[in-house]
Amino acid sequence: RKGAWLGGWRVMEKTTTEKEIVYTDTDRCVGCNKCIRNCPVFGANIAYVLDGENRVRVDQDRCIRCGACLDACSHNARVYADDTEAFFRDLKAGKKISVVVAPAARVNFEGIGKLLGFLKSSGVHLAYDVSFGADITTWAYLKAIREKGLSSVIAQPCPAIVNYIEKYRKELLSSLAPVHSPTLCTAVYLKKYAKSSDAIAFISPCIANGDEFRDPDTKGLVSYNVTYGKLAEYLKAHSILLSSFKDAAFDDIGCWLGCVYS
Repeated sequence: RKGAWLGGWRVMEKTTTEKEIVYTDTDRCVGCNKCIRNCPVFGANIAYVLDGENRVRVDQDRCIRCGACLDACSHNARVYADDTEAFFRDLKAGKKISVVVAPAARVNFEGIGKLLGFLKSSGVHLAYDVSFGADITTWAYLKAIREKGLSSVIAQPCPAIVNYIEKYRKELLSSLAPVHSPTLCTAVYLKKYAKSSDAIAFISPCIANGDEFRDPDTKGLVSYNVTYGKLAEYLKAHSILLSSFKDAAFDDIGCWLGCVYS
């Protein structure tokens, strides 16, 4: 997320408690400790007693938003928040929003064309495939490796990995690629080269992108993190059938090697 392509990068120290993204529904939690056992970070899950019953809460400063605890919890007690509701609320209010869509949408919904058709009928202006941004990322990686003489690079597309390094392995910060993620590279293109003044929403399976988009280093380029899970819940809650919409296409010029990232 520290993107040279955006014009320089720096190390950001996280010193404040972040917005609760992954958290516990205490009414469902039985204190079984599966989340603790499956978490890759020591201390991100904290066991405590509530009204004489065992519970586990999330330490927001330690959590890297990887989602391992959501997979591990068999009681549906571990939940997360994203910007899906705000995204649709602002669309309905007439706010001009474009979307960047992760390629895995092709296998998470019944046809990418139908999904794009629904989004555009809901008011979305432009739709870009994040694979387009991955092409830009590839170019920027090669440029950085050549110009900076880098022998080893830790890629930045996964914000959970970046979170882990920033919080627990700071000795690796200098090895993080000085290039934004494909999502942010797409957003930079939209703002700087396509001259778009739209707010941007990212649609993907990733919970941790919320941290990436609120990081001061990314300068508010992306305003909404819309996850597949919450989007599917929204469609179901509003009885929306994607099959009832006409196919629509992406507005970018297509991609090359970026399509193989996923």
